Amino acid sequence: IDTLKNRLTYDSNSTAALPGTLRCTESSNNNACTSGVVPDADKAHRYAGDTYNFYSTNHGRDGIDGSGMAMLSTVRHCPTGAPCPFQNAFWNGTQMVYGANFANADDVVAHELTHGVTEYTSGLFYYYQSGAINESLSDIWGEFVDQTNGAGTDTAAVKWKMGEDVPLGAARDMMNPTIYSDPDRMTSPYYNQDPDFLDNG
Repeated sequence: IDTLKNRLTYDSNSTAALPGTLRCTESSNNNACTSGVVPDADKAHRYAGDTYNFYSTNHGRDGIDGSGMAMLSTVRHCPTGAPCPFQNAFWNGTQMVYGANFANADDVVAHELTHGVTEYTSGLFYYYQSGAINESLSDIWGEFVDQTNGAGTDTAAVKWKMGEDVPLGAARDMMNPTIYSDPDRMTSPYYNQDPDFLDNG
C-alpha cells in the first residue's frame, strides 16, 4: 500500500553520511524506536509522525508529496567542512536532516517537513520574497504541530517561538520577530537585500 504513513529515520552518528544508518521504521515503537540508544532518532521519528498526522487530519494530505512518499529523516548529521556538532537542520530536497539535538524540537521537525510539502505544492523559489514566504509557512506549520501534538514546550511564553527545545534555544519569534533581529516587514531595517549575504536575500 503506497499511501500510508511511512517513516524511515537514520543516524549519521556525527559524520556527513546521508542517509546514514537506519534506526527506525514505521513498524518501530513510535516514541522510543531505539529504546533510548539514539534519543535524537526517537524524537525525529515521533515528531515526523505527529507532523504527518497533522497534515492528514487537518488537510487530508498523505505526507510530503500528497501520495505517501517515505519520510526520510537523518539525525546527528555533520556536513563536510562544517563544525561538528552541526547547529542547524534543513530539508535537502529529498529528506529532513538534523544536527545533534535539533530533532528534539517538534516545531523544527515540522518546519523541515513542511519545506518538503511546499516543494511539492507551490514550489516557492528559495530566494528573496518567495524564500521568505517559504520560511514563514514552515514556521507557522511548525508551530501548528507544536501546539497540538501534546509534546515539547508549549507554555504561553514560547507559544510562537521557533526551536525553543534545541540546545541554542529559540531562533525566531513570530509574535515579535525583531527580538531576534528578524524582519517583521519588507521595510524592516533587519531585512538584508544583499543576495550574497547569509540567507539568499
